Amino acid sequence: MSNLLLNATGYGIVALGFLFLFILLLATKQKTLQRSLLLIASLTSAIWAGVAAFAMHPLIALVLLPIETLRNISWLLLIMGTLTVQTQWRHFLHDDPMVKRTLAALSLVLVIELSSMLFFWLPFRYLLLIHLAESAVGLWFIEQLYRRTDRQDRWAIKPITLGLGMTFAYDFALYANSALTNNVDDGFLLARGWITIVTIPLITMTARRVKNWSTRIYVSRDVVYSSTLLTIAGGYLLVMAIVGYYIRYLGENWGSFAQYVFFALSALLLASLFTSDALRRKLKVFITKHFYANKYEYREEWMKFAAILEQNVHEPYQIALNAIIQPFDCEAGLLAMVNGDKLTNKTSYNLKAGYPETDEILLPLAKAAIEHQWIIDIKQLINHDTNNPFAYDHQQVSTIRTFDYIVPIINHSGDSHVCFISKPHTTESINWEDRDLMFAISKQLAVYLNLYHTNQILAENQQFDAFNQMSAFLAHDLKNILAQLQLLAKNAQKHKHNPEFIEDAFETVDSAIERLSKVVEHLRKKELTAQAGETFDVEPLVKASCAERANSEPIPEFHSQTTQAFAINTDKEHFHNMLLHLIQNAQDATESSGFVRVSTSVAEECYRIEIRDNGCGMNEEFIEKRLFKPFDTTKGNSGMGIGAYDAKKFIEQLGGYIDVQSELGKGTCFTLSIPFSRHCSR
Repeated sequence: MSNLLLNATGYGIVALGFLFLFILLLATKQKTLQRSLLLIASLTSAIWAGVAAFAMHPLIALVLLPIETLRNISWLLLIMGTLTVQTQWRHFLHDDPMVKRTLAALSLVLVIELSSMLFFWLPFRYLLLIHLAESAVGLWFIEQLYRRTDRQDRWAIKPITLGLGMTFAYDFALYANSALTNNVDDGFLLARGWITIVTIPLITMTARRVKNWSTRIYVSRDVVYSSTLLTIAGGYLLVMAIVGYYIRYLGENWGSFAQYVFFALSALLLASLFTSDALRRKLKVFITKHFYANKYEYREEWMKFAAILEQNVHEPYQIALNAIIQPFDCEAGLLAMVNGDKLTNKTSYNLKAGYPETDEILLPLAKAAIEHQWIIDIKQLINHDTNNPFAYDHQQVSTIRTFDYIVPIINHSGDSHVCFISKPHTTESINWEDRDLMFAISKQLAVYLNLYHTNQILAENQQFDAFNQMSAFLAHDLKNILAQLQLLAKNAQKHKHNPEFIEDAFETVDSAIERLSKVVEHLRKKELTAQAGETFDVEPLVKASCAERANSEPIPEFHSQTTQAFAINTDKEHFHNMLLHLIQNAQDATESSGFVRVSTSVAEECYRIEIRDNGCGMNEEFIEKRLFKPFDTTKGNSGMGIGAYDAKKFIEQLGGYIDVQSELGKGTCFTLSIPFSRHCSR
């Protein structure tokens, strides 16, 4: 009694669940073919579950079989409707051969079951075998649905494949056990209802994810290849099982031992089927030759090609050679550059011991392949099987044994390359499609190698630019040192007997020596390296810079408006030179009767250095377009045009900025702002 209640409860929940799904689908606005098929499948499943609630009774169990077949038909139609591109019932039922054959076969099964239920002409065991076959067909259809759905759309159909897969797998186990015992186990029937409950939310999830059931379908060569291997393996194991059974049946006492040995050998042969590269390659060629119009799936080939180019584990030449070898599974290859009458080997694949052919033999063929944009088949040259647009030495070509094809990689704006490759293992013979793929890859490799060469040239030019920039800054420093020494020599005529002047002159010479030493060090290292940072007070350095420029007119005036010291950690020498240059620029732009005022202040969380003059000034266009442009100067040959540019870049590295206010004929004000938050203050 308790089993009857559990059975009725489980299947009753299933019936209500599918009925609820049917009502939900009935209320939707979309009326696509797939929605209609899901509607029918939900209704038949609800009816099946309602009848199965009473399946513990033998007569009800017999009636359940044709209803279950009807349910299976509806789910298989839904799977085929998902795989098809048809959108209308008429085209779906009449134009798709698979639908017609499947529907005819299952309809025949349904008629047989109904007639057997009425006239009892078919033994019950055969009915069980029919349903065992139905569940196996259902599993096969589910596998096809998942494998033939585009990878990006699988997330949508995965729930229904899991749900229906669990349903058909359980049915397979149920009917396999029943066919062996010629009796349906009540425990199997009882549990099936509760297990089917799990499938309802999974099917509902797919119905929600797939808005119009228009998933993109494709049939991959790998899928067909893998399915073929699995089919061969399955058939092979089935034959071995049957043979093993008869060995045991006929072998009497020694039958078990013989069967175990036989199955061990069978497992060895099956492993050979999956591990033999030669056999797998022949199978791939056979499938491609007989089941596909094209040899290659160009989408997959292009994605593999792109993946090879993205690798960073090899140098570019090795990547290029791998890109042309991999699609054709060649055993060996060589990539060489053709430059005039010279053939330069760039890289090779699987040629560790070298190759016997000389460059004198390979070079004429390489030049001919590039000149005529021709993929050369060396074996055809040897056998005179082709009309070539170039002449060649047959005796020399006959000595080539390592390579079978020459693929040109043509660069019209630079050096071209050629790939020498051995015989491909992916095909029995090279046809127009193989040549087209080789040409497509070679054109992309030409772009790839050209980009590599261009980047190399660009990197070299950047090194020269960096060296030129370094030279400009060093020349700028030398000019400042020279100006100091020239001013010292000029004032020596008047003050050479003054002890204070002599002391100041030695300090100036010591400073010049120190700065020249740094310049020489930079030149020795061939790079403009940043000096090690040190922490120093800014205001004393600003005041010292004004004092250092006091030997030129107008003499800079220093004014401090700060109440606290400000210290930063940076290259002190660079900071000092920057201030000297800005003060010198202000002096150069101002008449000796004018003024240059340097002041420090604190405002808006910034330490500010202001350099103001009443010189010639600048207009707004000059400030925006020329002031901070490197190597643009208004001083003729006496200026380098990098002082203001250097000051701007240096202050920006400190996290600050330079503000310039100027007016023609009235003067200029440079304001250097350095934030406290980026530096230490005390």
